[in-house]
Amino acid sequence: MSIRKFLIAALIAMLSMGSTVDAAARVIERGSAASSRAQQAEEVEDGEEVSLPRMDLPSMTEPPPKEEPPEEPPFDWTEWADPSKRPPSDEDNKPKEGLPDYTEPGVETEPSKEPAPEPPTVEEVEGVEFRVVHRDGVMAFALIADHERYDLRPTLARGIIPGRATVKSMSSGTLAAINASYFGLSGEIYGVTKLDGVIVGTTYYTRSAMGINDDGSTIFGRVAYKGVLKLKGATVNVGGVNCERGADTLVVYNNYQGATTRTNDFGTEVVIDRDGVVQSVNVDKGNAAIPAGGYVISAHGTAVPPLKKLRAGDRVKFEQSIVDVDGAGNFDNAWHVIGAGPRLVRDGRVYVNVVQEEFPSDIRVGRAPRSAVGVTKYGDYIFAVVDGRQAHSRGCTLNEWATILLNDFGAVNAINLDGGGSTELVVRESIVNSPSDGKERPVADALVLVKKE
Repeated sequence: MSIRKFLIAALIAMLSMGSTVDAAARVIERGSAASSRAQQAEEVEDGEEVSLPRMDLPSMTEPPPKEEPPEEPPFDWTEWADPSKRPPSDEDNKPKEGLPDYTEPGVETEPSKEPAPEPPTVEEVEGVEFRVVHRDGVMAFALIADHERYDLRPTLARGIIPGRATVKSMSSGTLAAINASYFGLSGEIYGVTKLDGVIVGTTYYTRSAMGINDDGSTIFGRVAYKGVLKLKGATVNVGGVNCERGADTLVVYNNYQGATTRTNDFGTEVVIDRDGVVQSVNVDKGNAAIPAGGYVISAHGTAVPPLKKLRAGDRVKFEQSIVDVDGAGNFDNAWHVIGAGPRLVRDGRVYVNVVQEEFPSDIRVGRAPRSAVGVTKYGDYIFAVVDGRQAHSRGCTLNEWATILLNDFGAVNAINLDGGGSTELVVRESIVNSPSDGKERPVADALVLVKKE
């Protein structure tokens, strides 16, 4: 081999070795950043801002695709609705395979250099103020309504649970509507919910809720559901209302569940009329018809034996309560209750208690589209949303969202509502924001504002 060929071969070998070292260094660097992100996501505390290492992101200079994106299903909260299924640590708090990963912890996008869309024009209405915030790559909207002129109430998709419909369809005849509770794929509500004085949905967790009194005043606090049945000298705990009947559990279904319980035959169901009298006891048979004004007790496994002692004509007493663990007010006296969470603003200061309310990391970490309901110091109602996952708005962390609600929209108390592709604000039957799915997502329920009669 000539000296020239030898030098060329040596140079090629050195360059190849350098590329290999650089590639290994990049792998190590990315691995360290990923480990740092995971470690910091696990260590986040209530009320803390999250600042995580940046990731290599694709360029945002390319225009977004014009084709309509496929509908993104809502996050399946079933895993979080049953404490026995809850993972032991935040490390396992990840969506199941095949379900949407709402926010990868720590991923942040640069503010878009594209022109921002023009804020929507909202016709001036007496007793109503409309505000828009657009800065630092974030666009948020709020409608503030005089509580002396407007009533605030929940409304169910299709009027029953389960069920799903768009916020716009639920806004017919109202001033405004906003998406509300977390929900399952078929429309089960995951949150303590009360409508017209009747409890229509519950959760296993102690989480934030807003109560609306008959005079329009509001209360905010962390609430838990408690229900007991008194039958033939025994007291039996109720696991929930209008929710899925799991293994070894007892639930109650009322008329907001629809015509029947929709359960399988692996349990026992007792039909109770409006006077609290047993009509029938159905052993190993489900899907019982729910009598008008009455309810059905449905049990499985170890929860069944007390029900087998009942006979037609026996009397049953059903007692239930929405327990306020913060002592903020009496939720049992509230005419309506909407439960979601976490708390965002408490008594005029940012107060994000997402860890205390046991939300998984996909909700508590990272930026996303978000929704909230709150009140001003005058007691006026606030419906607020922030767009996310789009060129004009990257979304907010929970602490950023709470700060906007407090400083820009005047909230003194506020709770977070379901977000992501569900985030939507409708004013006079027109969609104000830009849903991140590219179209409306059907949801389980909404909050609406209607003019007082």
